[in-house]
Amino acid sequence: MSALQLRRVEPLVHAHAQAIQRWRRGGRDADLAKVPKRSDYLSFCAQGDGGPWRGLIRARDWLHHSLPTLQALLTQPCPLPRIVELFRAVPRPLSLEVDELRYSHLSDIESVAPARLPTGEVPWLDTPGGRVWLTQLPPRNAQRGPVTADSWLKTLPMRLELILGVSHLSLASRIRLGEGDVLRIAQPMQRCFVAGQCLGVFTFTEEGLHMQPTVAEASSESPSEPAVEIDLGSLPVRLEFLLATHDLDLAALSQIIAGQLIPLADDAARHIEVRANGKPVALGELVQLDGQLGVELLKVYRDGDDE
Repeated sequence: MSALQLRRVEPLVHAHAQAIQRWRRGGRDADLAKVPKRSDYLSFCAQGDGGPWRGLIRARDWLHHSLPTLQALLTQPCPLPRIVELFRAVPRPLSLEVDELRYSHLSDIESVAPARLPTGEVPWLDTPGGRVWLTQLPPRNAQRGPVTADSWLKTLPMRLELILGVSHLSLASRIRLGEGDVLRIAQPMQRCFVAGQCLGVFTFTEEGLHMQPTVAEASSESPSEPAVEIDLGSLPVRLEFLLATHDLDLAALSQIIAGQLIPLADDAARHIEVRANGKPVALGELVQLDGQLGVELLKVYRDGDDE
C-alpha cells in the first residue's frame, strides 16, 4: 500500500474537523482557530453524558451574556476571582444546545494565565453564554437508536437464519456418515437469528412459520419468558472495502495466480467502495490514520442520492 502514496490523516485534526461539521449541521456557529491571548479565561471540565470534555470561556464575556443586569449595576469592572466564584455558584453556567456536549456538572473551574493557553488551533462553538473553546473533545461513542421506517438503512440486506436445533457428532461418527442415515436433532430450539443475535423463536403453522420475540425455548413446556425489545440499530453489519474490480478470462486469471501483478489505476486509492452486507453504501479515499489503513468517506448514498 505504500506505493499508493496514501494521504496521512492526523487523528486529532480529523476529530476537530468532524466535530465542527456536526455542530454546523446543527445550525451552530463553529470553527477552528487559535485561542486569543487574554488574561480572563476560565477553564473547566464538563462531566458529559458520553464522557468528560474540557473547555475555555472568557470570564467577562460569560458575565456579560449570562448576567447582563448585574453588569449594569456595577460601578467598576468585576474582579476575575469574583467571576470565578459566580461561575462556580451557578448550577448550570453554560447553555449548550448540542447533544454530545450535554453535561451533568462542571468541575476543575479555575482562571487560566495566558501562558497556559493552548498554542495550537482548537475548535470553538458560540453559545448563549459566550464562545466556548474545546481543549478536549468528548469521546465519540456510537450513537444507537431505533431504525425508523424512513431510515436510509431500511434496504440494507440482512440474512435471517431459522435454526431448527443442534446435535453433537464425534469425528468417527462423521466419517461413517452415508446416504440414507438419519441425523437426530438432539436439542430443538427453533430460533431466528440475524447477524448472530437471536430475534425470537418460531413455530410451524399451516400458513408457514410464526415468529415470537421471546428468548424462551420453543420446545419448553414452561411458560414463555416476557418478550424482549429488539434493538435493530445494534445489529452488527459487515463492512467491506473494495479497492478495485477486474473482468478477467481464465487465461488471465491463471497468470495472476502464477504471480503476475494486477494492474491498478493511478487514482484507485481515491475510489474505495464501501459495502455494508454486500450493498454499496459509500465511496471514499484510502488514507493512513494513526498508523492504520482507513477510508475517509467522500460520498454516502442515502435513498439513491449522493451526500
